[in-house]
Amino acid sequence: MLEHPRVDPLHWLVMRPTAVPISTALFVALAIGLAGCSSLQKWRKAPGEPFLSAAQATAPTADPAQSLPPPGSVERYFEQCAQYWFALQSLPASHERGALLRGYNAALGKLLTAACEQGRFDPERGLVIVEGDQSTMVPVDYEGFAWNPSDFQRWHLPPHRYEPLLRRRYQCDGIGFPLVVERARCNLDPVEERFYPERSYFSATPVLRFRACEPHELPAGEGASTLASQAELTFYNPHQHPAGEADDPARIAQNLSAAQLIQLQSSPRTYFAGFVEPAGGVSSAELDFVTPYQPGKIPVVLIHGLYSDPLSWADMSNDLRSVPEFNAQYQLWTFRYPTGQGFLQSATALRRELRAAVELLDPEHSDPALRQMILVGHSMGGLVAKLQITHSEELIWNRLANRPLEEIVTTDRARRFLSENCFFDPAPHVSRVIFIATPHAGSLMSSTLVGRGASLLVDPAPEQVAMLEQLTRDNPATFDPRIGSRLPTSIDMLSPHSPLLEVMRRMQIKHDVKLHSILGCAKPFSLDGPSDGVVSVRSATHPWVESELAINAPHADVHRTIEASEEVLRILRLPPTSYRHLRFVAPRASSTAERAELHLESNSAE
Repeated sequence: MLEHPRVDPLHWLVMRPTAVPISTALFVALAIGLAGCSSLQKWRKAPGEPFLSAAQATAPTADPAQSLPPPGSVERYFEQCAQYWFALQSLPASHERGALLRGYNAALGKLLTAACEQGRFDPERGLVIVEGDQSTMVPVDYEGFAWNPSDFQRWHLPPHRYEPLLRRRYQCDGIGFPLVVERARCNLDPVEERFYPERSYFSATPVLRFRACEPHELPAGEGASTLASQAELTFYNPHQHPAGEADDPARIAQNLSAAQLIQLQSSPRTYFAGFVEPAGGVSSAELDFVTPYQPGKIPVVLIHGLYSDPLSWADMSNDLRSVPEFNAQYQLWTFRYPTGQGFLQSATALRRELRAAVELLDPEHSDPALRQMILVGHSMGGLVAKLQITHSEELIWNRLANRPLEEIVTTDRARRFLSENCFFDPAPHVSRVIFIATPHAGSLMSSTLVGRGASLLVDPAPEQVAMLEQLTRDNPATFDPRIGSRLPTSIDMLSPHSPLLEVMRRMQIKHDVKLHSILGCAKPFSLDGPSDGVVSVRSATHPWVESELAINAPHADVHRTIEASEEVLRILRLPPTSYRHLRFVAPRASSTAERAELHLESNSAE
């Protein structure tokens, strides 16, 4: 378990664990992949089921009766909260508050746990305090959430164990008890059914306040109703509520990374299944919303690369969402797709998903933010993003066949498949694309024995194999002979000699879309010149970008660095027109903890 360093508890902590080397042996990759593809038990909240807490999920089950708080514990913890609250309010500003804050927060955590386990907390009504035969409802309020009160279905304590996919953790001490809320998708809602993950996680910090009420000693079980009439419980969204200064007595405790950690520990990895079995359904193409749709906020769509999945964006998602200015202006979406199939099909799927999202969310076209989407693609994901902003014209089809599509002998379904993959216009709702370690000119690794061997691992969809057989049989001497007996895989398409990459370099890009590049240069010497170990600097360079940043990081880590996150934030604050510049960033000295508040304000040195 990663131990937190001893630092000022009222400062932001950025946890940066030491990287753990990963074996590249095939049997290890296979074992990890198969483990990542295992399914998890689906959770659902049945009607009438009491509100659950993290304690229920982790408590021993030997004697269920002993795990329940004793009667009267809700009122006892409630009165403890009041006593700590009054002590904090009467404490001079110059005095140390740490011990009182820890006591208050601990009592609040016990109060909420006991209330939930005894069915005394309703997220839509409030907290029930009982004194004798009298019940008093402490009202509950929510500040800064895009979620509804009914979405507070279950909660967890923030985890502390080491998570290799999350290198930095953002948190600060203060008043309140940070929690992670879990909610299940409602499949009755068409937007949720299509664009929400099975389970969503978000951070919340509850604070119990007491209004005009004199602090005095209260025997257990007496005076609770009087206190309850003066109390109010508020849940704060830490991503929207400013943390305040370290010496601010009203500073709200925040753990901005906790929800990301819970998601990483609860979600199965799908990169292996998505590569070797792209038609298996485990990693079918889908667009997921990190938060509910918020009109007026620009979507930033994260697109993963080859042999990867959306969880690889945990570091950047964590960094971006720790910045209040980002949360005020943007909303995060992720695109999952099976990386074994040709990325031309994945680009078609993303085009379809983005169009469906706009049509479902804004059928009246009243939200201009949905027409300013920003795509961020790592590695092959950058090529998927690039195909959203280009005119195909006849270029792809002419490289594939020597006869017009209308003359091809095939089924209507196959004709639609060929049409939507070979003929397309730029998506009208994309305004900016950020390429991260994107192989515009391919990668030499795709042409090596390792690359060709990996390509053979991909099991194509049976219906696509049958379609290709029918097309070549009924249309002799029509299609490019390099297609052979199977559709090209993503690795085939990433070869430096790929016909598709050659065609993409000739495609016209939508004139008003802004382009930016972030590339890796950890390997100064390789067969193709300086590279990140997979993609050369030459291949990752695009002639029409407005900015280009080189980071001393390997290919799999470029998008996980704090430098990449800061560059994305810098790009997000750019005006519609900007200037071209090239910069190089050396690796930062690693440390177990450092202050790293990210800001959207402009950097005067640039």
